[in-house]
Amino acid sequence: MLNLKVGDEVKVRMPEGRNNRGVKGVHLMYITSAEAKFDGAVGVITRINPRGSHGIPQFLVDFRNHDNPYIPWQAQWFRENWLEPTGKRGVGDQPEDEAVTPPDGVAKPVHQ
Repeated sequence: MLNLKVGDEVKVRMPEGRNNRGVKGVHLMYITSAEAKFDGAVGVITRINPRGSHGIPQFLVDFRNHDNPYIPWQAQWFRENWLEPTGKRGVGDQPEDEAVTPPDGVAKPVHQ
């Protein structure tokens, strides 16, 4: 458990493996997933979903305002084990009410 919080800067690290030619890169099991396109990119956590898909917490990482290679879109949800802290904590702007994750058992109001 990394204890990541909203506003922390992180680097995406997908599981590594070798392809049929022996070239090291993203593990073949994950190479076709959308998250694999962000391998090595740096961003800031903007939201946390503690009950993400299949009960696995997920973190929304925003890649704007960082010097990254080409990435297909500006933000993506990731599992905690695919994120590596860069050591910069609380560097991101926290939008009103959006970055706050409610405690367990408390429903967050939906704004429309």
